[in-house]
Amino acid sequence: MKTKKTIAMFTMIAILFINCYNPAKAEETTITTTDAAKTEQTQANASTEENNKADASANADSDTKSKKAAKKTSKKKKKAGAEKPAYSKKELRYMAAIIFCEAGNQSYAGKLAVGIVVKNRMESKKFPNTIKGVLYQSYQFTPARNGALNKALKTYDKNGFKSKKYYRDCLKAAKEALSGVKTVKVKGKEKNMKGYHFFSRYVSGCRLKIGSHMFK
Repeated sequence: MKTKKTIAMFTMIAILFINCYNPAKAEETTITTTDAAKTEQTQANASTEENNKADASANADSDTKSKKAAKKTSKKKKKAGAEKPAYSKKELRYMAAIIFCEAGNQSYAGKLAVGIVVKNRMESKKFPNTIKGVLYQSYQFTPARNGALNKALKTYDKNGFKSKKYYRDCLKAAKEALSGVKTVKVKGKEKNMKGYHFFSRYVSGCRLKIGSHMFK
């Protein structure tokens, strides 16, 4: 009887042991766990890659915006530098007025030549260094003495010398002369007037004649 009981006991223990420990199930559990870990790692890598792409795209957009902003700033600076004249509004006013008085009925070359002479005097140590000083210097410009210059200045203040072509030509010549232009075109040839300081209907030692004016 004891032997049968002992055998039965061992048989039950064996059955319990087999049920508790199943290599196939253990292996299946291990594989499932490993696959899940791999899936999580793959998803993590994919997320990291997407984040990197997003960061790269954001950096590229930022660089593009910075470059565009820099180009706009550069263009604005260039534009501002290009638009800034080398003379004041006051100088332009006086120059346009004296050109109108002295050469309003002359060719454009004649107008520009008068402006160049005035500018040359402003740059010379032998004459006043301001346009007003040059124009109102004693016994130099007739329009400054007889009131014609003051009348022209009032006209300039009203319409800016833009209402008629001869006014606009005087204004254009004034801008060129004040900007440093030193040459005029006479009979198809360029003439440098850098050293010219005088003009009138008659000038002793005349070096250039344009219309009814002589220059030297």
